[in-house]
Amino acid sequence: MKKEQAFWIAVLAGFVVLAACDILIHQVWLGKTYQELSHFWRPEAEMKERMWLIFLSEFALAFLLSVIFPLGHEKKPPVEEGIRFGILMGLLIYLPSILMKHYVYPYPASLLVKWFVAGVAEITLAGTVISLAYQKK
Repeated sequence: MKKEQAFWIAVLAGFVVLAACDILIHQVWLGKTYQELSHFWRPEAEMKERMWLIFLSEFALAFLLSVIFPLGHEKKPPVEEGIRFGILMGLLIYLPSILMKHYVYPYPASLLVKWFVAGVAEITLAGTVISLAYQKK
């Protein structure tokens, strides 16, 4: 498999994982929590109009993770490498973000902890899938 093909497979696989995880995390696991905290969110109709931005952000994240992954590749087993990459990227993305949100917004700390744990887990899974896609080249 050519390098460009591996890249686009990694992007697509990463996007699918991120989209699926977001549905499981935000609709299934945290859906009831969000309903209880509805005063923090936009009205549902407004959010539905902007849903395309969620998919765009997931695609952008999958694209960027797929660009960055081969730069730090250490030729270890793909699952090990993907987990390492995913954890590092998850911490890079979510640790500063959650700390800033805790300072700026009056979200419950329990929600911030759930976002952090779920976010790092999601990026770790995406990193693993991206690593596996690159290994098939």
